[in-house]
Formats: sequence, structure tokens, C-alpha cells
Amino acid sequence: MRELILTMAWLMIISAVLVFLALQFGLTAGYGRYTNVSRFGLNPKLAWFIQEAPSFFIPLYCLFIGTNYTGHHLTRLFLIHYINRVFVFPFRIRSTTTSPLYIMASAVFFCTYNGFMQGVWNSFYQEEEPALTARHYIGSALYFYGMYINHKADKILFNLRAPGETGYKIPSGWLYEHISCPNYFGEIVEWTGYAIIAWNLPALAFAIFTASNIGPRALSHHAWYKEKFPEYPPHRKALIPFLL
Repeated sequence: MRELILTMAWLMIISAVLVFLALQFGLTAGYGRYTNVSRFGLNPKLAWFIQEAPSFFIPLYCLFIGTNYTGHHLTRLFLIHYINRVFVFPFRIRSTTTSPLYIMASAVFFCTYNGFMQGVWNSFYQEEEPALTARHYIGSALYFYGMYINHKADKILFNLRAPGETGYKIPSGWLYEHISCPNYFGEIVEWTGYAIIAWNLPALAFAIFTASNIGPRALSHHAWYKEKFPEYPPHRKALIPFLL
């Protein structure tokens, strides 16, 4: 099983490179503002819950059957993120645009794949570490700060629309004064921190895939904002303050 999990991690890294190239050179992920409305779709709240649920329930199951103390700590960190993504975030979504079934199915596959990979590795194969090191403190600081950025940025986006209101507006305030997608920036920081704490290949693979997937999406969002809103702040970057 250990070799299987390592193979899955390497496959995720390879797929991350392919996803990055596809998104960077023309492919647009068909969800959110890029969705083509179809009758073959689900309510976005329900679709989000279904697609993210495997990332919570599979590691939770592994937490109960595993025997690795250090790995249990990692799984608890992982689950903190997905408590929000599964049980809070979807019910705050105000969009009424249906989520295409093929997008939801691909997300279910990825969340099942990653949830199994992280959960099994943490429960049975993570190296036991009897004492905390500087790496753990640095990784934890990045993880929780990235989570804070992600949550606060999402809150600002949710509050842009009044109940029942549709359409898009220019987000402003806080990190939105510097970048178009602080929510994506925060998530990349968060999983980078997790990979530093874990210091294993499955966690690194997930961090790489996250950056490869939502990094190009942030660039697409930035370009979309500038095209849709001629008054969009010209100094604002896409993903990394003052740089990108």
C-alpha cells in the first residue's frame, strides 16, 4: 500500500504539470463565472457539498482506523480546512448558476483520490516525530495564516452581493487592493504550510497541484476583471502582491 500511495503522489505531480500547461495555454475551467449553463447540472450548493465531501469523510475514517500519532495530527489539520469547505462554504454560495455534472464528477474524483492518499499516508506511513522543530512552527504559521487569508477573502466576496442580487462587482479593501484573488493566494499559502509540516511526498503533491490549478485560474480572473471593468485598478496584480 505504501508504494501505491507514493505512485499516486507522483501521478498527481505529473497531472499538476499537465493541468498547469492546459490552463496556461488556452483551456478555461468550466465552473463559476466560466460556466456554460446546461440543463445537465446541479444546484451549486449541493454540487459543492457532494464534490468536496470525500476530502472530509475519507480522512476522517482513516483517523479512526490508523495508528500513527504524528499522522493523526496532520489529518486533524487537513480536516479543519475541509470542515469549512464541506459544511460552511457551500451554504454561503449565492450563485444560482447550475454546476455542470462533468465538473462535479471530476471534482469528486480528485477529492476521493486526494482524500484517500492523504488519509492513508497520514494514518499508516507518516514518519513519527517525537518533538516539534522549527519546520513545524514555520509550516503551522503558513498554514493558519493562509487559512485566515482564504476565509477573509471569501467573506469579502460573499458580501459584495446583497441577498437576491446577481452580477459581478469589483472587490475592494484589504488584500483586494493589491491582488485580484487573495482567496487563491491564501489557499496556496495554506497547503504550502501543510506540506512543510508534513514533509512527505503526498502532501507536497497536493500543494503542487493546488498551485498549478488555481494559479492559472487567478490569472484568468484578473484578465476577466480587466476586460469586464475598464475602471479596474491598473496597479492590482493577479495572485501575489507586487509581483504577479
